[in-house]
Amino acid sequence: MIKRLLCCFLALSVCSPLFAKQVKSVGISLGSLGNPGFVLIAKVATVELKKINPNVNVTVVGYDYDLGKQFTQIDNFIAAGVDFIILNPGDPKAISPAIKKAQAAGIPVIAVDTVADGADAAVTTDNVQAGTIVTESGSQDALSKFIAVRSSALLV
Repeated sequence: MIKRLLCCFLALSVCSPLFAKQVKSVGISLGSLGNPGFVLIAKVATVELKKINPNVNVTVVGYDYDLGKQFTQIDNFIAAGVDFIILNPGDPKAISPAIKKAQAAGIPVIAVDTVADGADAAVTTDNVQAGTIVTESGSQDALSKFIAVRSSALLV
C-alpha cells in the first residue's frame, strides 16, 4: 500500500514541470528512522528514484521529532544542492520558514504523510477512512486500492 502511494508521489514529483531537470540528488527528512513506516517510505522512495536515475544520491535522515534538527537537515540539503526535498514535517506550520528558504534556493519541497505550509506538493491519505475500509472489508487489499485511488487524484 505504501509502495503505491510513494509511486504516485514520486510520479507527481518527478513528472511535474517543477522537476523538469534530471534528478541527481534528493534529501529526505523523516520523523524517526526507528519507525518502520518511515523506514519503508525511505526504502521505497530510494528504489523508485534509482529507477529514474541509477546514480541519484538519496540522503535519508531522521529528525527524531526535534524541529530544530529538521531545520538543520533542510539547511544541509540546501548547502548540498539537492534537486528536491521530501519531508515529513515536524510541525506543519513552524517548518514553513525552512521550506521557503529551500524554495528561495530553487529547491522544491514535497511533504509526505502530513501537509506542510508552503510545500510545493503533499501526499497524504485519510487515515480514518483507510481504517474504516480495512475494518469493514477485513482486507489490506482494499486499503491498497483506496490509497491508489486517492493518490491518483493528486495527479489530476
